[in-house]
Amino acid sequence: MPDPCLTELRWAGSCLRIAGQIERGAAPVPEIELLLRERDGGCVLRVPASVAVRDGAVGFAAMLDVASFEGGYPLPGGLWDVDVAIGRPTENVVLPLGRDHASGIDTSPQRRFLPGPTTVVAYFGFRGGLAIDVGGRPHAAGSAPADRLAWDERDEEVSVTGHLDLRRITAPISGTLNLLERRTRQSYQVIAMLEELASGLGYTARVPVTRAFIDDPLPRGTWDVTLCLGFSGLHRELRVMAPGAPVDVQVRRRLRHVRVVSSTAPDPLTITVGRA
Repeated sequence: MPDPCLTELRWAGSCLRIAGQIERGAAPVPEIELLLRERDGGCVLRVPASVAVRDGAVGFAAMLDVASFEGGYPLPGGLWDVDVAIGRPTENVVLPLGRDHASGIDTSPQRRFLPGPTTVVAYFGFRGGLAIDVGGRPHAAGSAPADRLAWDERDEEVSVTGHLDLRRITAPISGTLNLLERRTRQSYQVIAMLEELASGLGYTARVPVTRAFIDDPLPRGTWDVTLCLGFSGLHRELRVMAPGAPVDVQVRRRLRHVRVVSSTAPDPLTITVGRA
C-alpha cells in the first residue's frame, strides 16, 4: 500500500490540524487514526480521525490539541513520530505520514508555545516523516559515517570528514562535532562545516590536539564522537562511525610526547589522547 498523502498541516491555537488521503481501490472505507509514537520510549498515543470519500480516495482529518491532549494534560515532552493506522486496531496497517505530501504544504518547522517555557514544533524529519517535538531537547538520531580521518601536520589537527544521506534540506542547518570523555564526562566541541552535495550533506570538522587559537587543544583521555545537527531550534545527535583507516601519530605537548590514535571501522569513532 502506498504511503498516505499529507494534504494539510496547520496550527489553530494549540490545535494541530492534520489531514491527508489514501488510495481506496475496491476496498471498503476503512477506520483511520493517527499514531504518535515516542521515539525514545515505548509509548503510543492514538488520535481518532474523521473519514470521507472524495473522488475515489479516502480523506482523513484529525485535530491534535497539544495543550490538552489526554485528561486535560498537555502532550508529554519528547519526540513523537506521526503514523497513520488504517483498519481496526487488531489488524491495522501502519504507514508513515509526511514523506508524500501536497505541493502546497509548508515544509518549514511550525512552532507553538505551551503555557510556560515549553515549545512544540511540528516538522519534517531528515527522511521526510512528520514528527512533533515537545520541549526541544537534543535527541539521538542514529549514526553518521566518517568517510575519512586525516592528520594535518601543519596545523596539528585531526580532520574528520563524512556525509549524511539527506536530500530534503528545507531549513538552515548548523553542525557541531561533540566529543565526550568516557571517564570524566568532560565535553569538547568544534564547529562542523556543512556542505550540500549531490549525494546529500557533507560535513568537515577539525580537532586541534596541540594548540588552538581560541580554545585549548583536546585534553588527554578517550573521547566518543557525535555529530549534532541544529535546525530551527531543534537538535539531533548522530553517533559518528569510524572509517577503515585510523589516525595514529605522536605529537609534542608541553615538551612531552603524546600519542593521538583513533578507532577503526566497524566501531564508533573514538579519539584517544595519551602519553606515547
